Formats: sequence, structure tokens, C-alpha cells
Amino acid sequence: MENEKDSLILSGEETFNVLLNIKDLPSIPKIMLEVQALLRSESHNTVKLASIVGKDHGLTTKILMVANSPLYGLQRKVSSLEFAIMLLGVNEVSNIVTALSLAETMKMNDIYGLNFMSFWKHSMLVGTAAKDIAKRLGFFDLSGDAFVGGMLHDLGIQLTARYFKNQFEKIMESVEKDGLNFKAAEEKYLGLTHQEIGGFISRRWNLPPHLINSLMFHHNPYGAMDSPIVPYIVHIADCMTQKFKIADVHWDEGLEFDKSIINVLKFESEEKFNEFVDDYQSRFEETANAIKF
Repeated sequence: MENEKDSLILSGEETFNVLLNIKDLPSIPKIMLEVQALLRSESHNTVKLASIVGKDHGLTTKILMVANSPLYGLQRKVSSLEFAIMLLGVNEVSNIVTALSLAETMKMNDIYGLNFMSFWKHSMLVGTAAKDIAKRLGFFDLSGDAFVGGMLHDLGIQLTARYFKNQFEKIMESVEKDGLNFKAAEEKYLGLTHQEIGGFISRRWNLPPHLINSLMFHHNPYGAMDSPIVPYIVHIADCMTQKFKIADVHWDEGLEFDKSIINVLKFESEEKFNEFVDDYQSRFEETANAIKF
């Protein structure tokens, strides 16, 4: 039995070699490429965007769900894709399409330790919260990126569960039965963590630096030396799910707010930051209840 367990242990180098040789690694979704091409053209408008996105009924439903969530901040209910685009704007809807379509490429059946619907709820909650946090802190131009970064921050978990299923199950077993923390269990069986694996897929997709950093440093945002603001915002939203125990996940157990947040995001004091965080609890509850599949 011990030999079987040892055979599942990979070094970080071995894990990266497996990733590099995966033949069916998801590529950028076609609908995302179509939307990006439309944005680059001089003739992009609501009707054309609705025509592209409307072909995917599942994506349309999720866009409306996101737009109507309490944390997303719209003052009126959105009942159609066209109305959502009119209220949010083409760029905003493009951000939602980017996040949802990339996340959808990694969709898979539940396995031990990973319920896909719970994963989705966590991702959506972190994404919508990150967008709202960015706006409240005055980073209006980064709010769309914060949403995408929040939605995608745990893609490394999906990648691990999909391509390292046996190791993932051993990681979960070590956490639940042996009391190992998730990061230590990841490093034991993979030689690295889901943050580094998320960084791999985000670089493979040529995502911009602030999004790569959101996947690589959402647990330790101080590591994002360049483009740190979005990773810090995603980190706050991620920690909130753990603090409030709302749509929280195994791999975030023990996750705490990084102390450098106060200086980097220019809060007056730790007390002011704590007040800022506590103000989100009721909206987290409302948003989590509104996310239905």
C-alpha cells in the first residue's frame, strides 16, 4: 500500500513535464476569440455581440445570473442578453464571456474532494466580490480584470483534478484523514501547488500579467511584484469566503488576509480594513443564495 502511495508522488519537474506533454489541454474557447475579434473591429455593437454570445444558451444564462447577482451592483433586474449588454456595455460583457468561457473549458465530472457546482459557486462569488471591491477602493479601470481574475483564480485546482486525478484524490485524503494542510499535501504529491499549475495554463493561454498573477499569487499576493493590485483584490475576495464560511472550499482552509494589504491598498488602519471586510458579509450571503445552476 505504501509503495502504491509512493508511486503517486511527483516532483515539481515531473508535474510540469506531464503538463507540457498533455495533448488535449484546452485551447482558448472559440466564442472568446470571436468576441475579442469583434472588439478589435470598428463596427462592434450590442446587436453583433448579442448575436455571437446568444448562440451559447448556457453561457447566456450564466451571464444573466452574474449580472443579476447582488454583488455585481446593477440597480435593476436584467432579463435579456441585449439588455445586459446595453446596461453593462460591450467591454464589460466581454470580460464576463472571457471568465465564463475559460472556466467552462475545464468543466468536468465531480471527483472525490471536488464538487463542480460548489467550485462554480466559489469562483462566481470571488469574481463578483473582486469586481465590487475594486470599485469601492477606487480602481474602476481594474474592476473588469478583478472579476476575470476572481472567476479564474482556482483554475489550477481544475487542472490538477482533471490531469492528476489520482494525486488530487490523495491530496484530499491527506487533508481530510491525515490532517495535512492543502498546500503541504499538494507539494507532497505534485511538488508544487495549484497556484503554479494555474500559472502554467494562464501563460499557455497568453493571458495578461495581472491575470496570470491572480492565478499564481491569490494566496500570497505579495509575490506579484509587477501588476499587484488585481491579485491583492482577488486575495481579499477569496479570503472573505473563508472568513464568512460562505461558498468556502477545502483548499482555502486556514487562508488569512495578508498583512501587507493595509499598505498596498492604502487602508487607513487595520481596524478600517476589518470594517471594510465585515461590511460584505450580508452581500456575500445574498449573492451565494442567488447563484443557481
